[in-house]
Amino acid sequence: MKKLFLILLILLFSFNVCQALLIDDFEDGSIKLNPEWWTFDIQKCQVASNESNKTLLLQGKAKNWYAGGIGTYLAKEKTDLSKYQDVQLDVYGHGAGTLKIELADDDNGNWDYEQDPNNNWNPIYDDRWIYEQRIDWRGWKTVKINFNDFVDDNPLVGDDIFNIEQANGSGGLLQMQFICIGNKADSNFTCNIDNINLVEETKEVR
Repeated sequence: MKKLFLILLILLFSFNVCQALLIDDFEDGSIKLNPEWWTFDIQKCQVASNESNKTLLLQGKAKNWYAGGIGTYLAKEKTDLSKYQDVQLDVYGHGAGTLKIELADDDNGNWDYEQDPNNNWNPIYDDRWIYEQRIDWRGWKTVKINFNDFVDDNPLVGDDIFNIEQANGSGGLLQMQFICIGNKADSNFTCNIDNINLVEETKEVR
């Protein structure tokens, strides 16, 4: 009995703490507020409701694999993002496809992400980091991606260092985009996303 009590006491004072910064859970029913999302080329981007919650539906017809996407600006003055190490979100898969996650950081210290419209909208001064999440399931799944798993998509542009924090005039992590890629060059793409967070690594507290 004393041993059982001791185990329960240890469990009570030993637990995991995981802090997160919510980007969006779409419970406000809007993609235009808190935060504002922009869309590009995606045929359908809307908040979908069921009995328990709201999620974001992304749907489109791929053209040469690409089906469009969405993005939002993350940098807010005096927001320290350096303590976060992961992007985490819930994804509802409807079939095969790929969700490409893009992160951009500020390398020229102007809190802006300049892109060249004559060069496929590639960044001019800043780094772009990508991770491609294959969706090969049906139903909900929580996806957690460490920043170290993102790949520099434009080497020799910017400083090729993942600058998350706001320091030395840099806006740090500037924006996030989700790009929908079909399973085939001309296939339909559908997924729902929800509970987009930046997350700290789990720490054990005693």
